[in-house]
Amino acid sequence: MKKYGKFLYLIIFIILIVTLGFLFYKVSRENKSNENENQKNKVFSEIKYLESKFIELFNDVNNINFDNYKISLSSSQKDEQENIISGNSSESSNSDDKSKESGGMSSGSDKSQSSSDNKQSFKNNQQYDLKDKGILTNDSVTDWNKIKNDVELIYNYLYTTTIDLYQLLNDQDDIIKFNKEYDNLTKAVKEENKNETLIELSKLYEYFPKFLEKDSDNQKEIIILKTKSEIFKAYSIIDYEDWEKMNEYINNASQEFMVLVTDIKYQKNVNQYNLNKIYIIINEMQNAIELKDREVFLIKYKNALEELKNV
Repeated sequence: MKKYGKFLYLIIFIILIVTLGFLFYKVSRENKSNENENQKNKVFSEIKYLESKFIELFNDVNNINFDNYKISLSSSQKDEQENIISGNSSESSNSDDKSKESGGMSSGSDKSQSSSDNKQSFKNNQQYDLKDKGILTNDSVTDWNKIKNDVELIYNYLYTTTIDLYQLLNDQDDIIKFNKEYDNLTKAVKEENKNETLIELSKLYEYFPKFLEKDSDNQKEIIILKTKSEIFKAYSIIDYEDWEKMNEYINNASQEFMVLVTDIKYQKNVNQYNLNKIYIIINEMQNAIELKDREVFLIKYKNALEELKNV
């Protein structure tokens, strides 16, 4: 009887150990799954941020603005501001001379008060102009100082993204290539080489869909990134006027985006009208290529990017 009791206790003990082991394994697996999911979400956010900065760089090279108007101080107001600054400087100089003549008894607070009153008066009477910033009204002057500064600042963000990508991806060759390519971009920007800057940007942008390729939850976003990538390839060589190659890239963009338009599984929470509109705009870019007209192409490029932001 005692043997059976010991045997029963042993069976219960084994069952308890197996059950605890299974529960531990299950909890550990769930934690690992959650950790992996959090890592995916973090990388996705980082890629989206970098993408937005790259689009900004693409547009800055040709001084393209999504807003067709820019608010700026009117010309007369600028002259008034310069006069106030000049007047304050002259007033300050005269006041200093008088102070010296009178043995330094003049009060500095009077100068400060006068300057403050002038500035406040100017501020209360400021007027602004709306300046056209469309493609056809663009002065197309590249602000290389802004681009250089933005490219340099992105380096700080790249380090964090690189570490997170290393933790998420098994194949790390693309991460290494991306970072090397970014150095090439920096070199092109430093030299203010417009064509090379655009080409390097388009090469870098190609990596974004690759980094998200294995994430099945973001297939719609991957298709959008691939579509944009082809558009940027065409845009990057516009000054070379290689219209045949540009047409090939835009045709690739059309085929990529066609998947979103026709496949029902990607159309959840997406306005079909907007999808059709974007598809039409992309195909209309081919008409601009047939015309071999730079500005017409840029107008449609700008419209396509604006619509793709809202998919």
